[in-house]
Amino acid sequence: MLGGKITTAANMTVNGPTPTDIKPRGKIELGNPVLMQMNAGSGDHQPVLQAKLGDILELKWEIMAMDDELDFFVKDCHAEPGTATAEKEKLQLIEGGCPTPAVAQKLMPQPIKVSKESSAVKIAHLQAFRFDSASSVKITCSIEICKGNCAAVKCDMHGETKESWGRKKRSLENSVTDFETQRYKVPRFSQATTSLVIMDPMQNSVEPLSSMSKISSQDLFSEDPADALLRISQSAHLKGNICLAKYTIFSVFGVLFALIFIQAVVVTHYCFKRFMTTPKKTGSM
Repeated sequence: MLGGKITTAANMTVNGPTPTDIKPRGKIELGNPVLMQMNAGSGDHQPVLQAKLGDILELKWEIMAMDDELDFFVKDCHAEPGTATAEKEKLQLIEGGCPTPAVAQKLMPQPIKVSKESSAVKIAHLQAFRFDSASSVKITCSIEICKGNCAAVKCDMHGETKESWGRKKRSLENSVTDFETQRYKVPRFSQATTSLVIMDPMQNSVEPLSSMSKISSQDLFSEDPADALLRISQSAHLKGNICLAKYTIFSVFGVLFALIFIQAVVVTHYCFKRFMTTPKKTGSM
């Protein structure tokens, strides 16, 4: 008989050590042992993919090797546009374990600190910024692993010496490229990268105005005024709402109210003067 379908069933029993008795003989190799991510600077510090210009963010580094023998320090970090640009823009954030003078005043006013939750986590706060050539920012950090605990480096922050957790405990030969423990094998040097999109709150307000400016005066005069106003309104709605500051709105309405009040006073004064100067008519004798 050609074709058809055959179904079989079988039971199999495996005798051997229990899963808890099985131990791997090899070591876990981690190419990038330190994970870096960008979190919200307040609240529950959840990871973020985008932020507003000026927001306070939290840079978080965490070693993935769950081993007390290994520690790490953040050696250098730099920021660059997230997309390829013609200009080679680059901002050095951390150098030698300390925030650079270019960012220590405002963007990163505090050094790297060990997290209160775990010694395997280090954090630094950063104010959201962006480059003119791109809306996304890419941050790359050079990480060095320590065998044993890392000691803090002394940073000059605003004329005050503060500790930043970014210097290894003891010097090692440059020939050392990997560290091995009972469970892990990790490279001594590695890189960690993260990126996010920075939104400019003022961009949405300016964009509708720029779209209206594209409508030439010749077009406005050549068509019916009602159609022109309708076209401008539709253009504004397509691009977004026109946002005005609260004080600007109050100022505009204040000026309008003052003009209406002055106009009412002038009209009232004119009517009263007209009424008073009108001669009374006398009846014929």
